[in-house]
Amino acid sequence: MKIIFKIFSVFSLSLLLASCSSDNNPTILAATIPTVSLETTSANVEKTYTTIEISGTVDDDGGDPVTARGTVWSTDPNPSLIDNFTTESSATFTSEIIDLEANTTYYFKTYATNAEGTAYSSEESFTTNSLGGTTWDFHVVYDQNTSWHGDVVFNADGTAVYDEPSSPGTYLTNGTWVLNGNDLIYDFDSSDPGNVTYTGTIEVDEMSGVFDYPNHQGTWSAIEY
Repeated sequence: MKIIFKIFSVFSLSLLLASCSSDNNPTILAATIPTVSLETTSANVEKTYTTIEISGTVDDDGGDPVTARGTVWSTDPNPSLIDNFTTESSATFTSEIIDLEANTTYYFKTYATNAEGTAYSSEESFTTNSLGGTTWDFHVVYDQNTSWHGDVVFNADGTAVYDEPSSPGTYLTNGTWVLNGNDLIYDFDSSDPGNVTYTGTIEVDEMSGVFDYPNHQGTWSAIEY
């Protein structure tokens, strides 16, 4: 009987020690790469002709500190850090992507990096605004004493209509336009090509540049209605 009791006591003590050892030395989980999400969708995207804002969140650091996070993008699908990228400072962030080209589709992901590697979110694609089908208020400065305003409609087929709001229909002119990247060439009068040409650059949601009359050059700026 004493032998059985001793065996039971030793067995109980072993279980108790094992339990204490387990409590004092909990299992340590191995670190993994982070998880990150892209919050911007077609329903909430903020974009202009040359900028797009992308929001993201680092959902889990994977058990190791996140050392870098931000947005990657490209004109090709499946962008990564070998393409264009931003570096942000907080777990929830918004990246303002600038210097894009108008009417161009870009592909975006958010990313997060820790000691275990880099994780990417799902992919979204967005297209910057197109000039076709828009109306702009042109402010034309001929010289220091002479300037005027004109409304310009840029049609999707590459034609344009100029009309001065102070005298609607009086100075109505049909022209053509082309946008190379963000550089505009607007021929004021298609019946007399090259007679008056506006050249300039679109940035965010404004345009500006110079115009050439025969033997004269002036400046112009425009904002979208």
